[in-house]
Amino acid sequence: MTQQPAYCVMIPHYRHVPQLRRWLPDLAATGIDVILVDDGSGPDVVAELADLCAGHPNIELIAQPVNAGKGMASIIGMNTAVERGYSHVVSMDADGQHNPADLQEFIRVSQDNPEALVSGAPQFSDDIPKSRLHGRKITNKLVQLEAGRSSLVDAMCGYRLYPLAATLPLLPKLGSRLYMQFDVELLVRAAWAGLSVRYVPTSVTYPSHGRSHFRLFQDNALLTAMHIRLLIESPVRIGQRFLNNRGKRMRAANTRTRQ
Repeated sequence: MTQQPAYCVMIPHYRHVPQLRRWLPDLAATGIDVILVDDGSGPDVVAELADLCAGHPNIELIAQPVNAGKGMASIIGMNTAVERGYSHVVSMDADGQHNPADLQEFIRVSQDNPEALVSGAPQFSDDIPKSRLHGRKITNKLVQLEAGRSSLVDAMCGYRLYPLAATLPLLPKLGSRLYMQFDVELLVRAAWAGLSVRYVPTSVTYPSHGRSHFRLFQDNALLTAMHIRLLIESPVRIGQRFLNNRGKRMRAANTRTRQ
C-alpha cells in the first residue's frame, strides 16, 4: 500500500522576530506542523522565539548556536522533518513576504504530483524594489540556461514545497554554497536530476517593516561564482539527463513490444 504524503512547514530564521510575530500565529492556526530553525541569532532572540512559539503545540523550535546560512538551516529543517516522519516540507521565509493563505494550494498541487517540486511563482506588487526585480530577471534567465529548461519561470522564491526523498540526495552536491545561493542552485540541481517542477502563483510583498540580510557585495560575489560553476557544469548535466530520458523511453518501448 502506497504511503500517503505527510506535510509540514519549515522556516529558516535569522533575526526576524518582529516580522515573524506578525504572521506566525496565522500559520499556526492552520493546524499544520511547523519546524522553525533559528540560524544562530543568539540567546536573546531564541528566548523571544520560544515565547512566541509558546501556546502553539504544532510549532517546534530548533536553535543552532552558530550562524551558518539559510541553506544550512533549511537542511537541518529537512532532516528533522524526515526524522519526524514527514515526506514533504514547505519552505517559507521568516520575513513575512509569503502568504500563509496560499499554503493549501501548494499542498493540493503536490498531492496531485507527489514527486514534483512545487515552487511559488511570485506575483509582485508595486512595493518591490526595482533593483531586486531586475536582478531576479537576470537570475531567472541564467537558471533557464543552466538547467536547460525554459519552463523554470522563477528561481529565487523561497516559498517552495520539496519532496524529501528526491531532494535530500541533492543537498551534499551544494557543498558550502549555503547562503543566498541555496534556493537557486537547489532548483537547478533538481532540474538536472529530472524532478518535475510545478508553479503556484503566490503574492509576495516587501513590507515597510521588512528587513533584508542580503549583503550587496559579498552575496552578489557568491551568486556570481555559483552561476559560473553551474554554467560550466551544465552541458554535462543536461547531456546526462537527455541520455537518461532516452534510456527510459527505449526501455518502455521494449517492454511494450514484449507485451
